[in-house]
Order: sequence, then C-alpha cells, then structure tokens
Amino acid sequence: MSTDQAQVPAFVLPSFVQVIKAGPVEDKQYQDRKYKTQQLECVALDDAGEALQVGVIKVPAHLHGQVSRGYYRPVFGMRVNRERVIEPVLIDLTPYKPAPLSAGSAKADPAPASKG
Repeated sequence: MSTDQAQVPAFVLPSFVQVIKAGPVEDKQYQDRKYKTQQLECVALDDAGEALQVGVIKVPAHLHGQVSRGYYRPVFGMRVNRERVIEPVLIDLTPYKPAPLSAGSAKADPAPASKG
C-alpha cells in the first residue's frame, strides 16, 4: 500500500540532525526501576541542510556517552509502547559530513560521509 500523492504531507520532514550539545548521562529512577538517560540538543535539517526546528533527542542506551557535536542521519525502528501503540524509535545515529559550501551558496549540502 502506498500513500496517494494527494495525501502526502505539505510540510518537510527532517532528514538529518546537527548535534549542538550532548548532555550528560544521568541516573534516573521510575518507581523501583533505575536507568540511565542522555539527551542531545539538536537542529533538525532537511535534505538541503536547511534548519527546520530545534529540539531534543533521547539517546539510545547503547550510544550513551558516545555522541558528540556534529551531523548525523537518524536511523529509526519500530516498537510497541506501554499503551500498545506502535511507534518509531531512534535506534542509531550515523555520522555524515556535509559537502563543502559551493561558490555562490551560503548553505551546506548534507552529502553522506565517505567510508574511506
């Protein structure tokens, strides 16, 4: 099943994030359960590198303390939450390097980083 063109959202969804500040890994407790959490202060960017919004990302536990300032492509999966709602969840952040600014352009083009 695909979405009909008439149903495609009229707004642009973020494709990349720029991490501005990585917060500390914090110890928390909910009822009797202890856990750790970390948040990233980010700018959500579209495909062309244009800033869309500023917000916070909760870091997956396996990435606590490993994410620093820079540009990333978020990788999402699906999970069922406590209310049995299927929702997207961040599972990884893949680093990438924006392409250098071209002459006559003041914006970066978020081309994927090369692996070599």
